[in-house]
Amino acid sequence: MSAESRVATRYAKAFVSVASQEGNQDALYADAELIMTTLEGSRELLNALSSPIIKAENKAAILKEIFSSKVTDLTNKLFNLIVDKNRTSALYEIVIAIKAEFDAIKNIQRATVVTSTPLNASTKEALVAKVTKSTGKTVVLDEKVDASLIGGYILTVGDKQLDCSVKSQLQQLKVAFN
Repeated sequence: MSAESRVATRYAKAFVSVASQEGNQDALYADAELIMTTLEGSRELLNALSSPIIKAENKAAILKEIFSSKVTDLTNKLFNLIVDKNRTSALYEIVIAIKAEFDAIKNIQRATVVTSTPLNASTKEALVAKVTKSTGKTVVLDEKVDASLIGGYILTVGDKQLDCSVKSQLQQLKVAFN
């Protein structure tokens, strides 16, 4: 685990704990979603928050301008703290860690499945049931389509990946015959 990940986890645990005490968990989770979506949509914002050239007060002004009216007081306090501690470069990691903390509290396991065509409802249900059985957690499945897989699927649950794609099998055959 990197130093930035450890920092993010500490901040996330502290802020999720405060949100739990205040009964504000759902609002903090929604704030984390908003921040994550915004950061993912703006490379410039990520670069500005990570830049050692941009002064802390400018970073605070940027965060305030973009988010202050859209997020809770607790999230605004998080922004103030990370600016004061010169941790703005870790903001993305922090919101990921906040979401992970909430998932742990709510016993949720996130999984991603990549298929060559969209899954039908029964196949999706069967996949969710299989992951639920193996993890013992409520599964939230993120579906992605990648036509280059030709067929089959790639299932990622936590840090484990099961590659049952035709593309992967063809590559394995190619290696075996060379």
